[in-house]
Formats: sequence, structure tokens, C-alpha cells
Amino acid sequence: MVWVLIALAIPLTGLLLLHLLRFHFTIDVETPAILRGSIAFSFLAFRREVVVDAAQAIRGKGQGKFNDEDDENDEDHENDEEKKIATPRVGGRGPESEAAPGGGDGQQGAVLIPDVWIRFFERLQLRFKQATTKWVLDPGVWRIALRFSWKSGRRVIGLIHPSISFLHLCLEDVYTLGRFSAAWVVAQGMFPSLNCPTEFGFARPFALRARLSGGFTGLNLVVFGFLTLLTFPWRLLTARFFECWRDPRLTRWQRRVLLP
Repeated sequence: MVWVLIALAIPLTGLLLLHLLRFHFTIDVETPAILRGSIAFSFLAFRREVVVDAAQAIRGKGQGKFNDEDDENDEDHENDEEKKIATPRVGGRGPESEAAPGGGDGQQGAVLIPDVWIRFFERLQLRFKQATTKWVLDPGVWRIALRFSWKSGRRVIGLIHPSISFLHLCLEDVYTLGRFSAAWVVAQGMFPSLNCPTEFGFARPFALRARLSGGFTGLNLVVFGFLTLLTFPWRLLTARFFECWRDPRLTRWQRRVLLP
């Protein structure tokens, strides 16, 4: 009886710990200069957060563009000089260019593979390449992948539970603002995640401030990965690959896709 309780307590404790491990993300947008995202995870009193400012990173990249180009030109020049020094002469008669005595191009002591095996592996490699190419260009494979991507996308949205914390929008055109506000009210009635404090105003420069947030627990992430592995179309994709293996010849439109 004690061992049964211990065996039940271990997985329940692991599930509880996964539930206490929480992830949270926020994305702040404010025109024209703020685009910031943060990812935080916490476990009981322990908390860490990583903040990424995309707008600042883009501005910093633009400022250092010319310096990077100068550094790349210097590196290319150094690489060219090294290649000139390290490249051996063609047709030289150094010790590397001479064949080893006794024939066999210096392969004494190596395992000799029969030519029949080499040709067989070459045909197998060619057939595998043709079958893989046809499998990638097969419309049936595309349909299976798109169906799985659609279901997985819905599952991802259910995992992260995205919601808008607030929305502030200013437009110059009164009619455009009215149409947008009407559509926003209808969308809030259809999607509860859009229910948030909303402000609309009139201003000559376009102004937008919004925050998107969401989160999930470690237990939700484990369940999501488990369901993804179970629902992945392994059998259908494998069956399509074996069909392409039996007949690796490409159709007319597939050949046209591969033409340069």
C-alpha cells in the first residue's frame, strides 16, 4: 500500500510542479517608435524576464551599417590574401600530388567495397532523392500539412490565451474611425479576448497604443506537446512517401517547378 501511494505521489508532484511553472509574454506597440516584447517565467518566488526592444535594435543596426561594411571589406581583403597563400599550385609535383607506390591511390589497408555495392547505393540514393522531391511537391502532402497546421494553430492560440490589455487609437478621418470603431464593437462581441479598455480619438498624426499579453503553464505546454505528437499525421505522410517511392517519376507540372 505504501509503494502504491509513493508511485501515485511522484507523478502528481511532477504535475503540480509543472503547473506552478508559469510563462507570460507581453507585446507593447506605440507608434511611431516603440515595439517592445517581453517574455517572463516564474516558479513560486523565482522570476526572470527578458525584454526585447525591436525598434531600438533596428535603429542601432541602421547606425552601425557603414562600420559593418568597412569591417566586412577588410575581412574580405584579408581572406583573399590568405587564400592566395594557402591555395596549392595545380599540377605540382609535391609529395601530396604523387600517387602512393603500389597503386590504389594510397588506399592500402582500407576495406575494398565491391563495385556492385557502390552502384547499388548510388541507385538507392538517386531513387531516394527522386522520391523525396516528388513527396515534397505532392499536393496530397500539402493538404495533409495544411490541415495539421490549421489544427495546430488553433491549439497554439488555445495554449497562449492571447488577449489585448488596452487599445488607444487616434485617426484624422472621422468616417474611417467610425467604421473601425463599429467593426471593433462587433468583434468584441464575437471574441471575448478582445474585451479591453478602448479609447478612440481624433488627431492629425496617426497614433496607436496597444498591449497584447498572454501566458501558459508548464503543464499546458506538456499537454500541448503530447497532443501534437499524437495528432501528427505520421501514417498518412509515410503512406504518401511509399507511394512516391514506388513511382518516383515527376509529373509535368512538377518538372516545370524544378526547371530554372
